[in-house]
Amino acid sequence: MRNFVILIVAMIIVLCAGIWQIKYIEETSTFAITDVEYAINMVRNNNFDGANAHIIELDNTWKSMKNIWTIFINHNEIDDIEIALLNFKSYTKLNNKEESLIYSEQLKQNLKHVSEKQKIRIENVF
Repeated sequence: MRNFVILIVAMIIVLCAGIWQIKYIEETSTFAITDVEYAINMVRNNNFDGANAHIIELDNTWKSMKNIWTIFINHNEIDDIEIALLNFKSYTKLNNKEESLIYSEQLKQNLKHVSEKQKIRIENVF
C-alpha cells in the first residue's frame, strides 16, 4: 500500500511538472514572438535605431529564457533560434531591411515551432 501511495505521488509530481513546462514554454515563446513582431514593425518603418535597441532587449530576454529552455528543448532547436536571432540582429545593424525581415520571420517561426511541438497532441506523441 505504501509503495502505491509513493507511486501516485510521484506520478502527480511528474504530471504537474509537465504541465508547468508546457505552460512556461508557451508563455515565454509568445512573449518573445511579440517582441520580434514589434521589432519587425520598426524595421518595416525603417526605424533601424529603435529596432536595434529592441533587439538588444530581445537578446537579453532570450538569454534568460534559454537557461530554462535548455532543460526541456532539443539543443538543435535552441541553436536554430540563436542563429536566426544573431542574423536578425546583424542585418538590422547593417540597415538591410530585406535580410532583416527574412531572419525575423525565421526567428518567429522557430519560436512558434518549439511552442507547438511541446503541446500534448496525438501527432506529438506518436
